[in-house]
Amino acid sequence: MPIGSEPELCPAGTWWDAVRTPEHVGRRAVELIEEQGLAVGPVILDEGGREPRMYFLTPAGTSARWEEAETVALGLTCHVVVPPAERTASPGLHWYRLPARPHTLNLPDGLHHALIKARREREGTV
Repeated sequence: MPIGSEPELCPAGTWWDAVRTPEHVGRRAVELIEEQGLAVGPVILDEGGREPRMYFLTPAGTSARWEEAETVALGLTCHVVVPPAERTASPGLHWYRLPARPHTLNLPDGLHHALIKARREREGTV
């Protein structure tokens, strides 16, 4: 995590990969994961721009096998702007869920299932 008080551009693919999704799908995915009694790993919310986005940090290597509509997996050669630890509220870029402890990340399978269900609910195809 950034040590200072400003966000930092951090490389993906070394300690973690990231899965980017629209905010409305990501928020519902977090709820679905929690409803299953599973832990939610670190999630960044970027409310700036036309389309607010969420970034779920996952184990490095996830991007190599990730496939899901309306998401983008970010691994090697990609970067993510990471907020400092004290940024946990709106407005702007902040932690939606802080890392619970070092090396705690979102599990790809659980995240994948939650994102599928969240997207289908949004589309009305559940």
